[in-house]
Amino acid sequence: MQDTAEAGQAQNIFNRLATAAWQQLGTQALADISLAHIAMLADVEPRLAVAVAGDVQQLILGKMAELDDIAILESFADIEDAGDISIREKILEALMHRFEIYAPYRAQIDALNRAACRRPDLALGLGLGLQTVTRRILAMAGDPCDGWQGLARSKGVVGVVLIVARVWMKDDSADLAPTMKELDRRLQQAEEWGVSMRVFGSAKPRRAAAGGTYYDDPQAGRYGVDND
Repeated sequence: MQDTAEAGQAQNIFNRLATAAWQQLGTQALADISLAHIAMLADVEPRLAVAVAGDVQQLILGKMAELDDIAILESFADIEDAGDISIREKILEALMHRFEIYAPYRAQIDALNRAACRRPDLALGLGLGLQTVTRRILAMAGDPCDGWQGLARSKGVVGVVLIVARVWMKDDSADLAPTMKELDRRLQQAEEWGVSMRVFGSAKPRRAAAGGTYYDDPQAGRYGVDND
């Protein structure tokens, strides 16, 4: 019980520090944010902050993991309420909701993009975080991404997110309609690429012919959505 309490206390301290660091990133470059200042803002003893967090970069990555958890849980609830929809629609819904979650924090994302150009370890951490949340989204939607084909599908969706993020960064519309349109278009392109590269080898048959034999519909996408 004591170990559990101490772990919970450490997590609480980390969360306080991460929230303060994230707020500062909205107005300052990452290199200008000191852990000592963050500790002061979060009312945490500086040496304890070092012990719990390590450095500011770990706090930022931790805050993004928290936001991704929120996006996943809320998307799961939305997908459960949506009833019988295709895997592609689930992926679109979940990715779009993640863009919505991060919409108030474009300044932080811009600061991270700039910092990542000079910090390979940060770029790696951001990349791994995006790959992790993408695989979780695909699994939640019904695509477990097993084997090399699953890895290729996951990497393809990561690429889509990175491309669409450029539109999202400039999208000041209330409903993010331009981002949604670009995301839908890029997912369709990725799906067509995946079909041509045979990364959907584990796809389940979708349509029954006379006599009960199943066959793939060449006019349908991998996830049962028209490609037109």
